Amino acid sequence: MARRMPPDPELVRELREMQAAPKIWVAAGEIAWVDAGGRPKGYKFRAALSLEGYTPDTLYVEAYYKESTIEDVPDKLSLSLFYRNHRILGLDENGATRHRNGVGVGRQHYLELVGHPHLHTISDDAVCGYAEPLESAEFSAHWATFLSHAGIENAPVFSLPPGQRELPL
Repeated sequence: MARRMPPDPELVRELREMQAAPKIWVAAGEIAWVDAGGRPKGYKFRAALSLEGYTPDTLYVEAYYKESTIEDVPDKLSLSLFYRNHRILGLDENGATRHRNGVGVGRQHYLELVGHPHLHTISDDAVCGYAEPLESAEFSAHWATFLSHAGIENAPVFSLPPGQRELPL
Protein backbone atom coordinates (compact mmCIF):
# COMPACT_ATOMS: atom_id res chain seq x y z
CA MET A 1 0.00 0.00 0.00
CA ALA A 2 1.37 3.41 -0.97
CA ARG A 3 1.87 5.98 1.77
CA ARG A 4 -0.08 9.18 1.54
CA MET A 5 1.94 12.29 0.86
CA PRO A 6 1.41 15.00 3.46
CA PRO A 7 -0.38 18.11 2.21
CA ASP A 8 1.49 21.23 1.20
CA PRO A 9 2.34 23.11 4.44
CA GLU A 10 1.11 26.33 2.82
CA LEU A 11 -2.30 24.73 2.22
CA VAL A 12 -2.45 23.52 5.84
CA ARG A 13 -1.61 27.04 7.05
CA GLU A 14 -4.25 28.61 4.79
CA LEU A 15 -6.96 26.16 5.90
CA ARG A 16 -6.14 26.63 9.58
CA GLU A 17 -6.30 30.40 9.15
CA MET A 18 -9.70 30.05 7.49
CA GLN A 19 -10.98 27.86 10.31
CA ALA A 20 -9.81 30.42 12.89
CA ALA A 21 -11.12 33.47 11.01
CA PRO A 22 -14.36 35.03 12.30
CA LYS A 23 -17.27 34.15 10.03
CA ILE A 24 -20.91 35.28 9.92
CA TRP A 25 -23.89 33.02 9.15
CA VAL A 26 -25.63 34.60 6.15
CA ALA A 27 -29.14 33.08 6.07
CA ALA A 28 -31.89 34.41 8.32
CA GLY A 29 -34.31 32.20 10.23
CA GLU A 30 -34.07 28.56 11.18
CA ILE A 31 -31.82 25.88 9.74
CA ALA A 32 -33.21 24.96 6.30
CA TRP A 33 -33.14 21.14 6.34
CA VAL A 34 -34.05 19.34 3.10
CA ASP A 35 -34.84 15.69 2.40
CA ALA A 36 -31.66 13.71 1.62
CA GLY A 37 -33.52 10.48 0.85
CA GLY A 38 -32.65 7.05 2.17
CA ARG A 39 -34.38 4.62 4.53
CA PRO A 40 -34.88 5.83 7.14
CA LYS A 41 -35.03 9.26 5.63
CA GLY A 42 -32.00 11.52 6.14
CA TYR A 43 -31.87 15.31 6.06
CA LYS A 44 -29.17 17.77 5.05
CA PHE A 45 -28.53 21.47 4.81
CA ARG A 46 -25.90 23.78 3.39
CA ALA A 47 -25.44 27.37 4.56
CA ALA A 48 -23.23 30.15 3.23
CA LEU A 49 -20.85 32.09 5.46
CA SER A 50 -19.62 35.65 5.17
CA LEU A 51 -15.98 36.55 5.71
CA GLU A 52 -14.88 40.17 6.06
CA GLY A 53 -17.98 41.40 4.25
CA TYR A 54 -18.00 39.00 1.30
CA THR A 55 -19.46 35.53 0.83
CA PRO A 56 -17.07 33.14 -0.94
CA ASP A 57 -18.96 30.31 -2.65
CA THR A 58 -16.30 27.87 -1.45
CA LEU A 59 -16.91 28.58 2.27
CA TYR A 60 -19.96 26.94 3.82
CA VAL A 61 -21.40 24.75 6.56
CA GLU A 62 -22.92 21.43 5.60
CA ALA A 63 -24.81 19.06 7.89
CA TYR A 64 -26.48 15.67 7.75
CA TYR A 65 -28.98 14.16 10.16
CA LYS A 66 -30.59 10.72 10.25
CA GLU A 67 -32.81 9.30 12.95
CA SER A 68 -31.61 5.99 14.39
CA THR A 69 -33.84 2.95 14.01
CA ILE A 70 -31.85 0.99 16.60
CA GLU A 71 -32.86 1.26 20.24
CA ASP A 72 -30.27 2.96 22.47
CA VAL A 73 -28.18 4.06 19.46
CA PRO A 74 -28.07 7.84 19.02
CA ASP A 75 -29.30 9.54 15.89
CA LYS A 76 -26.58 10.42 13.37
CA LEU A 77 -25.43 14.03 13.12
CA SER A 78 -22.53 15.30 11.04
CA LEU A 79 -21.57 19.00 11.05
CA SER A 80 -18.89 20.19 8.62
CA LEU A 81 -17.08 23.41 7.77
CA PHE A 82 -15.86 23.35 4.16
CA TYR A 83 -13.43 25.64 2.41
CA ARG A 84 -12.25 25.09 -1.16
CA ASN A 85 -13.66 21.54 -1.14
CA HIS A 86 -11.78 20.59 2.04
CA ARG A 87 -13.58 19.56 5.22
CA ILE A 88 -11.55 21.73 7.58
CA LEU A 89 -13.63 21.01 10.69
CA GLY A 90 -16.17 18.33 11.46
CA LEU A 91 -18.21 17.13 14.39
CA ASP A 92 -19.67 13.64 14.07
CA GLU A 93 -22.09 11.69 16.24
CA ASN A 94 -22.75 8.24 14.85
CA GLY A 95 -23.59 5.99 17.77
CA ALA A 96 -21.47 3.01 18.68
CA THR A 97 -19.08 3.10 15.72
CA ARG A 98 -15.41 4.01 16.06
CA HIS A 99 -12.86 5.97 14.04
CA ARG A 100 -9.15 5.04 13.80
CA ASN A 101 -6.73 7.96 13.70
CA GLY A 102 -4.31 6.90 10.98
CA VAL A 103 -3.15 10.51 10.66
CA GLY A 104 -2.11 13.13 13.19
CA VAL A 105 1.47 12.02 13.89
CA GLY A 106 2.56 13.46 17.24
CA ARG A 107 -0.97 14.34 18.36
CA GLN A 108 -2.55 12.95 21.52
CA HIS A 109 -4.90 10.42 19.88
CA TYR A 110 -2.70 9.31 16.97
CA LEU A 111 -3.30 5.63 16.04
CA GLU A 112 -6.08 5.36 18.63
CA LEU A 113 -9.64 4.19 18.10
CA VAL A 114 -11.89 7.13 18.91
CA GLY A 115 -15.60 6.67 19.53
CA HIS A 116 -18.42 9.05 18.82
CA PRO A 117 -19.01 11.86 19.22
CA HIS A 118 -15.72 13.31 17.98
CA LEU A 119 -14.29 16.47 16.43
CA HIS A 120 -12.27 16.28 13.19
CA THR A 121 -9.43 18.80 12.93
CA ILE A 122 -6.57 19.52 10.54
CA SER A 123 -3.18 17.88 11.14
CA ASP A 124 0.19 18.68 9.60
CA ASP A 125 0.16 15.32 7.82
CA ALA A 126 -3.49 15.38 6.63
CA VAL A 127 -6.20 17.96 6.06
CA CYS A 128 -8.85 15.57 7.37
CA GLY A 129 -8.98 12.26 9.18
CA TYR A 130 -7.83 13.10 12.72
CA ALA A 131 -10.54 12.93 15.40
CA GLU A 132 -10.57 14.08 19.01
CA PRO A 133 -13.12 12.49 21.36
CA LEU A 134 -15.96 14.60 22.75
CA GLU A 135 -18.31 13.97 25.63
CA SER A 136 -21.83 12.85 24.74
CA ALA A 137 -24.22 15.78 24.72
CA GLU A 138 -27.48 17.06 23.31
CA PHE A 139 -27.22 18.05 19.64
CA SER A 140 -27.72 21.69 20.61
CA ALA A 141 -24.54 21.49 22.72
CA HIS A 142 -22.65 19.85 19.84
CA TRP A 143 -23.90 22.68 17.60
CA ALA A 144 -22.51 25.27 20.04
CA THR A 145 -19.17 23.42 20.19
CA PHE A 146 -18.98 23.27 16.40
CA LEU A 147 -19.83 26.97 15.96
CA SER A 148 -17.22 27.95 18.55
CA HIS A 149 -14.43 25.91 16.91
CA ALA A 150 -15.47 27.15 13.46
CA GLY A 151 -15.55 30.82 14.52
CA ILE A 152 -19.13 31.26 13.28
CA GLU A 153 -21.37 33.99 14.68
CA ASN A 154 -25.04 34.84 14.09
CA ALA A 155 -26.01 31.20 13.46
CA PRO A 156 -29.55 30.09 14.27
CA VAL A 157 -30.41 28.05 17.32
CA PHE A 158 -30.00 24.36 16.53
CA SER A 159 -33.21 22.67 15.43
CA LEU A 160 -33.87 19.21 14.07
CA PRO A 161 -35.61 18.70 10.73
CA PRO A 162 -39.40 19.08 10.83
CA GLY A 163 -41.08 16.08 12.42
CA GLN A 164 -37.91 14.91 14.18
CA ARG A 165 -37.49 15.10 17.93
CA GLU A 166 -34.31 15.07 19.98
CA LEU A 167 -34.67 12.81 22.98
CA PRO A 168 -32.74 13.49 26.19
CA LEU A 169 -29.57 11.47 26.81
